[in-house]
Amino acid sequence: MIEEQPALFSILCDSQTNILVFTRDDLGISQQVASGQPFTQLIDPENREKALNFLVELQTRGSAFGWPLTVYVNGQVLLLYFAGGMNGDGFFIIGTKAHANINQLYDEMMKINNEQVNQLRKTIKQQMVTAPARKEETQLYEELTQVNNELANTQRELAKKNVQLQQQQKKLEVLNQTLRSTIEELQKTRDELIQSEKMASLGRLVSGFAHEINTPIGVALTAASAIDETTHTVNFMLNQEDVSETELVAALEKLSLASQLTMSNLRRAAELVSSFKRTSIDQTVETKRLFGLHEIIHDIIVSLNSKFKKTAITIESHCPTTLNLYSYPGIMSQILSNLMLNSLIHGFDEGQLAGKIIINAYGEDNRVHLDYSDTGKGMEQEVLEKLFEPFYTTKRARGGTGLGMYICYNLVVTRLKGTISCQSQVGTGSQFYINFPLETVSTI
Repeated sequence: MIEEQPALFSILCDSQTNILVFTRDDLGISQQVASGQPFTQLIDPENREKALNFLVELQTRGSAFGWPLTVYVNGQVLLLYFAGGMNGDGFFIIGTKAHANINQLYDEMMKINNEQVNQLRKTIKQQMVTAPARKEETQLYEELTQVNNELANTQRELAKKNVQLQQQQKKLEVLNQTLRSTIEELQKTRDELIQSEKMASLGRLVSGFAHEINTPIGVALTAASAIDETTHTVNFMLNQEDVSETELVAALEKLSLASQLTMSNLRRAAELVSSFKRTSIDQTVETKRLFGLHEIIHDIIVSLNSKFKKTAITIESHCPTTLNLYSYPGIMSQILSNLMLNSLIHGFDEGQLAGKIIINAYGEDNRVHLDYSDTGKGMEQEVLEKLFEPFYTTKRARGGTGLGMYICYNLVVTRLKGTISCQSQVGTGSQFYINFPLETVSTI
């Protein structure tokens, strides 16, 4: 099948971009513009400034491709794509109805050059036949023959280079596909690791809850046993003919105190269950809802209390009860949990050092600001620079995954559409600054 050649016109211009000759005209443009006129005379007046930019690129870079310009042909406006290149001291320009590539431009230039050389060779050869050959003419003929051969060699080299470029392009396509597959696999692995870290965080939450709820339930059970025993004593007294009022009153007071102790500890257990329920659901189901940020901060402090209560670390939180968000409470829980555990493990050496954690949250200029700080050991500059990189940890030997701070960064930036930064120096503790857009039900 013979490939259809696109309709085009081509011109040779001098160094001032004035038209010398139309070397090809499939569109009938040469009937409207005479030789010697500027190239811009071809172009629709509304596009002439753009045409000047095309010529500037052609003059400065030596070639230009893919410039869409409109021309007048038989009274109609026609959109053509222009390309051009250097041709000795002048320029060679083509305009096509479709994008012209570099091969098409070179083909047209080679065709014109070959035609010019062949025409000169033919003229000189005829002169040599009709008149005695002179030395200068013979030398010129030989030079033209050499130039023609060099042009043919150049054309073959260009074709060879074109094939090589096509082969390299195919190799690059294969490499790009391999790279895309590798990136997809890495993203899948990263998501699995993040999910695993979330489940580990939830596991720590469950462990802390079980340990924390054990105390109030145990006290309530002991008090309930005392109530049962005292009830039997009171019943025994009431079945006697003679009852000591002092003993009966003492038994009833004991019964009242045991009841109060049972109720207070059961209320404490109920609060823990409610807190655990909110936190566990929020961390396993990423659903937007309206919530108070102070509740999330309180729930996380409660759920991690078992980790901190045997240490000399105090935790302070400051958050207005009116700061309500329509966002992902599970994400906030995950961020705070990771920050607090990071302080415990790294800042306070697994709780061996004394210190303070301060959580300060507030709304300002339609943004939520969450400032978290600890008075732990702080970080060296090298650690600070790599803090948010995945898999970077200084506790690898002790089971650290290096995903805690990376997950915080990922959640703040990608899910909350906010920013997170850290400042730290050895011996002065660490400060994290998080802010993200404040979204409420009224702004949805």
